[in-house]
Amino acid sequence: MILRLKKNVGLDKTKSFILLAVLCAVVTSWGGRALALKADEPLSQMENTVNKALALLKDPVLKKQQVLRQQKLYELIDYRFDFQLMGRLALGPAWKTVDVGARDTFVRLFADLLKNTYVRRVDSYTDGRITFLKQLKRNKLAFVYSKYENNNDTMSINYKMINRNGIWRVYDVVIEGVSIVKQYRRQFAQILLDEQMSGLIKRLKAKLKTLKKIEDQPVKLRFNSPPQP
Repeated sequence: MILRLKKNVGLDKTKSFILLAVLCAVVTSWGGRALALKADEPLSQMENTVNKALALLKDPVLKKQQVLRQQKLYELIDYRFDFQLMGRLALGPAWKTVDVGARDTFVRLFADLLKNTYVRRVDSYTDGRITFLKQLKRNKLAFVYSKYENNNDTMSINYKMINRNGIWRVYDVVIEGVSIVKQYRRQFAQILLDEQMSGLIKRLKAKLKTLKKIEDQPVKLRFNSPPQP
């Protein structure tokens, strides 16, 4: 199944569900047992991000300053997620064929698309619970396992991370076995084949412009039908 970024409509519902779950997981409550891990471990750093996000959401002053709170959430996500690497992996082989200017524009738009679409909705998804289970680490790479629970539903949300000068940053998220990066790579590959890089950038800009005009509507997470690639 190829998920297409259509010209005048939103992202495929399956993809919207996946990415929304990713960013919801970043801001839901910590439900794990105390793990004896050092502060510089990937799992510990993810926990720290969760706690900071929760503090922002619960801050009574920031609740009255939506723009400022959104800005702080964006900064938190930017710090923990490696959008540069995510963008390079999502673009695939085409990354080497485009100039630096086009790469930078793509990464900026790609990151803005994720944040503008989903981070704004976090207030509606703070009832669930995320539990960090374990981590596997090899040199500068790590895989952090977690699960997201909401009522009687459970979903696996696992993070691929890379160490950047002591900071563990997320470069892919695998939800119920589905990789966000691989899903986007399939979609972008088709667009690049049909319209080249300029067409992809044009579509991303159009999507962001549309998002700014759409008022947020509450969406219920559904776990009974896991998305498939």
